[in-house]
Amino acid sequence: MLPDRISIDSGVILAYFLGETLGELVKSQILTAKDRRILCNRLCLSELYYVLCRREGVEFARNATNTFLKGQFASVVASDELDLAAGRFKCERAISLADCYVLGLAKLENATALFGRKESELEKEMKKKAFEVPVHFLEDYLDQH
Repeated sequence: MLPDRISIDSGVILAYFLGETLGELVKSQILTAKDRRILCNRLCLSELYYVLCRREGVEFARNATNTFLKGQFASVVASDELDLAAGRFKCERAISLADCYVLGLAKLENATALFGRKESELEKEMKKKAFEVPVHFLEDYLDQH
């Protein structure tokens, strides 16, 4: 079972819109969850759009991103405090800025950072030193579902 409060990475939503195996789990456990607080940052939305645009075209990317936003599946958070928290993660860790925003939002909102798949950069950093927030990977939930 997924945690009650999660800060999601764009890979989570991409899995759904690209029709990946993880997408069914996203639909059942995230997009339709009423008892779960889903958090998303602005950089996640930009990543969602540009990846969909590259793979499926501008119109598909615009429609999918608008569907996600209009459906209010997640609380979209943007703040100076989030920018600074993400910057601190980036200063201390060799991971992408987008991942730093997911972690920063999780820290500020006392949530779990949820990434779609295990990423080598994140795993390497987690082995060096645990993050200040719980980190989960959606792919680990496939076996449980």
